[in-house]
Amino acid sequence: MGISFKRDLMVRWVEDIGKFLRIWIDGYDAFAEPEDPAQFAEAYQKFFEKDRSFYLSISEAELTAYAKNDLDAQQLHPLALTLLFDGLNATDGSQENLLRKAKLILNLAMAETASFAFQDYQYLAMIDDKLKTIH
Repeated sequence: MGISFKRDLMVRWVEDIGKFLRIWIDGYDAFAEPEDPAQFAEAYQKFFEKDRSFYLSISEAELTAYAKNDLDAQQLHPLALTLLFDGLNATDGSQENLLRKAKLILNLAMAETASFAFQDYQYLAMIDDKLKTIH
């Protein structure tokens, strides 16, 4: 009984993350201003139980330790995409910080889950290009 309850809960959780990511990806335009920056803050809190400020203030070494110790491997990719799209839409001076952390977590997600996706490499290239333009 307890095992099926946990599985059902996880399935619903993954579906909720998928809904948020579809909204971000389908609605993302590189030249558009974010319509609702609070959406990212809500996603951090709802799916990772941490405020956006936590991810902004944590060092990369601390973020790596946090990701390995406190998150499930399946949470790494959604966190990386949340950081990525938040960084692409950031207007508060946190863009470089968020993009660097998105790159870190995306690489960690690929290493930890041993998954391969061409789209992830496209995300990494997009991050690198954006970071070049910031400097």
